Amino acid sequence: MLVLAIFVFAFVSTVLPFTAGRVHGLQRERHEELAQRARGDVGIHKRAFYGARFTFYDVGLGACGQYNSPDDFIVALNVAQFGIGYPGPNCFQTITITYGGNTAQATIMDKCMGCPWGGLDFSRGLFNHFASEDVGVVYGSWSFDDGPSEPTSSY
Repeated sequence: MLVLAIFVFAFVSTVLPFTAGRVHGLQRERHEELAQRARGDVGIHKRAFYGARFTFYDVGLGACGQYNSPDDFIVALNVAQFGIGYPGPNCFQTITITYGGNTAQATIMDKCMGCPWGGLDFSRGLFNHFASEDVGVVYGSWSFDDGPSEPTSSY
């Protein structure tokens, strides 16, 4: 029994420093990421998204309480970012969208129930500004107009 205890102690003593080093390495990587944010490389308040999924929908009475037509340059913001309350805290905010070398400004007028974080549903007119409806889904970048325009990754 004593031999087994010595073996376990020796094994743990040998493996533990390597495990702790890996955890410390992960902590260092996280610290470096936070340090970049503090320098302004990645702003906490950046409010910009890269690789965001864009789809289109049939507009009408939106979650912001106003009617829109298909030709209006409006978007439905994903539920997670839309926020709670009526109207949502991001209602009527303007955003700048970029896809395929084209840029347009649009207004948040609705919420998208099936969109992922960073994702937007476009009015048909806005989607057609960027691509044919036959494409169905495109991925691009967008940012709130009140924040910096350099995009970050979306989740």
